[in-house]
Amino acid sequence: FNIEKIAGNNPKALKTLAYKLEELEQFEKAKQIYQQIATLLPNAAQSYRNLALSYKNAGDYQESLDLYKNMLTNSIKNINFKGLEKILLSELQHLLRKHRSEVNYKDLPANLLTTTFKYDVRIVFEWNAANAEFELQFVNPKGKFYTWEHAAIANKDRLLDEVKNGFHTEEFIIDEADDTGEWIINIKNLKEQSLLNPTYVKYTIYKNYGTANEEKKVKVIQLQQQQQKVTLDKIKYQPAQ
Repeated sequence: FNIEKIAGNNPKALKTLAYKLEELEQFEKAKQIYQQIATLLPNAAQSYRNLALSYKNAGDYQESLDLYKNMLTNSIKNINFKGLEKILLSELQHLLRKHRSEVNYKDLPANLLTTTFKYDVRIVFEWNAANAEFELQFVNPKGKFYTWEHAAIANKDRLLDEVKNGFHTEEFIIDEADDTGEWIINIKNLKEQSLLNPTYVKYTIYKNYGTANEEKKVKVIQLQQQQQKVTLDKIKYQPAQ
């Protein structure tokens, strides 16, 4: 990676590198980058969540569990994880569902031990710059759509919260939907970005999340290149029986 040579101690560039490593399933290398980012950004909630997930991806399940527990019980001083709470809970439950026999969870609060969830499709978006502005559109098989804007005008309080507490991730769930068929995900960039250190978006699509037949796909795109609305991905949806 050329970016590895120029990233240095730039968290935004390092996140791009980590995203690319995850896309290539080089999880041990990605973990090392996330550890470096956490050192550079010790007060950002996202640093801890990304590190916990990277531990899990690299097979360090106990380290992952301990970090998720600390985040969800607010045991890390002066950091607010409220904006990531839903995501953290999904990922902790997934860890317990998949690797319960490989971790010591005895001191985990009872309310965090539930693993009865199931999601037909879980889509997680993450971006490497807090000031990124873009629009996501989810179109169901009947052509009806739902739009989510990450923009200062449409979602001002959300963006202020992200900057204050240091997080930049959102998850979307398709579960028990009536519409079987193809769902379409569109994206459009809403703001000019630096060409020297571009803004990237990583998205992860899980099908049958947390089940034995789970499928996972990670993709990374440069946001600057999406000036017009483009189709990011298509998901063939069949509700679980």
